[in-house]
Amino acid sequence: MRKLYIMCFTLIVLLSTSMSVQAMESKTIERQSGSSAYANWYETNGDVTTYTYMSVTETDDGTDICLDIYTSGPDYCSEKWGYMFTEDDVFSIDKKLNSASLSDIELEVTDWNTGETDTVTVGADWTGTGEISTGSSTSKSTTGDYVWRSSENSKYRGASATGSINGMDLGISTDASMSNFKSAYMSMEK
Repeated sequence: MRKLYIMCFTLIVLLSTSMSVQAMESKTIERQSGSSAYANWYETNGDVTTYTYMSVTETDDGTDICLDIYTSGPDYCSEKWGYMFTEDDVFSIDKKLNSASLSDIELEVTDWNTGETDTVTVGADWTGTGEISTGSSTSKSTTGDYVWRSSENSKYRGASATGSINGMDLGISTDASMSNFKSAYMSMEK
């Protein structure tokens, strides 16, 4: 009887160990840290209004840059949009969010109405304004045997931005911000 008990106990330990190892093998954790900046410019010239949006996000992998230019007049509107990812060192930001800069880069944009593409040169500079704010968020989701968790901590600060497209000055931004962030994602299958 004692031998049977020891054998059963050993079997349970072996099974639980193998289940723990299997659970550990299906667990994925990703951590990311980075910085970002965005700006909006809004200009009215007679009957023509132009809205320009630019965002830059830098992580350990590289830098994502997005540009959207929307122009409308009395009887027409157009929108050009461009995105690029680069591993080149084109974006710099102060850790205390005092300033940030996007070097002049060439970006391909597409006209949504015509489908035509064009290459533009864009650049921007940000200067921090006001106080630094902090934020954090966590979330968890469970679906059957699948568990997903995420958390993010960030610091952000309002900014004033200047920018240019093909050498044309966009003026002072109507809205802009800079941020630093750290995030973690965990997924596990039970």
